[in-house]
Amino acid sequence: IKRQKPSVFAENHRVMTTDVSPFPGKFSFKRTPYFKEILDTLDPSHPARVVTLMKGAQLGASTNVIENAIAWIISENPGNILFIVGHPDLVPKAMQKVDNVIDTTGLRRMIRTNALRSKSQKTGDTNTSKEFPGGSLLLTSAGNHKALRQISMRYGFVDDFEALKGSTKESGDTSGMIEQRFAAYHDKMKLYYISTPEVKQTSNIEPSFLAGDQRYYYVPCPCCHEYITIQWEVEEDEKKKGGITWKLDGKGNLIDDSVGYLCQNCNGFFKDTHKYKMNLEGEWRPTAVPKARDHASYHISSLYAAPGMYDWHHYVKQWLAAHPSGEPVIQTKLQTFYNAVLGQT
Repeated sequence: IKRQKPSVFAENHRVMTTDVSPFPGKFSFKRTPYFKEILDTLDPSHPARVVTLMKGAQLGASTNVIENAIAWIISENPGNILFIVGHPDLVPKAMQKVDNVIDTTGLRRMIRTNALRSKSQKTGDTNTSKEFPGGSLLLTSAGNHKALRQISMRYGFVDDFEALKGSTKESGDTSGMIEQRFAAYHDKMKLYYISTPEVKQTSNIEPSFLAGDQRYYYVPCPCCHEYITIQWEVEEDEKKKGGITWKLDGKGNLIDDSVGYLCQNCNGFFKDTHKYKMNLEGEWRPTAVPKARDHASYHISSLYAAPGMYDWHHYVKQWLAAHPSGEPVIQTKLQTFYNAVLGQT
């Protein structure tokens, strides 16, 4: 039987329900085409063994990458899965989403215990674990170092990598400890670090991104058709060359219809409404030589967000709120903007 690529499997088998998505119906990458390649790095034919995604907030990475990946592994290429979330309080919600993707891809029949147990013991379907033919899933939180030391895994998904402390006295380097869990599957492992960044000095995700091949999503400008990256501001010789642009009226209020993008290549102006088509025609391009040839790293900001999510107008308002007229910059709001919107430390 020919194995389906992860993205093909997701679009062929997954159905989105209203309790997990504002866009119910058959799953499709048309809204979020930038996640398709990242998911397909999971396929054994792809050379990457470590994948880093540094991103803006609320782009749908968990839905498009992690949940689809888990379903594909169970169905197409089983093995032990480690799924780490940032905080113990997030474990129940994360497992609820795992259960949803299992049910909506028709895989519930495959969730069962892999070992004979007494009647007093739980089955292979609990609030923190799933068992299926050829593998299992363990869902745990970033602080559970004891659990991380006791398992051997083939697949790993570290969601909210920033929430993991860089090291602890008890366990040493956190990322090193996680990667050691995959030593038995070194040639077949797939390990994903996914996070919105925070403070540069203590960041986990930024060094991981910089260690990879640093891929950015290039899209065609509607004006000149050259491929560009969507950025908040593009400078050349200390002057703004392109990026998000807007105008204020005489009272300092945003002129709503003025919000758009100035192409850094041709200086052409275009609106947020072009983004859907641009994203569909976009492509990931590596911009650096990775420290290890099997490390693919990706960066994407919330400026690429799918239709129906926050648009450029919303983010301009957010920027202006951090820069009140005639007053000092509000640093906390500015940090949130850089982290959550631009996906930068």
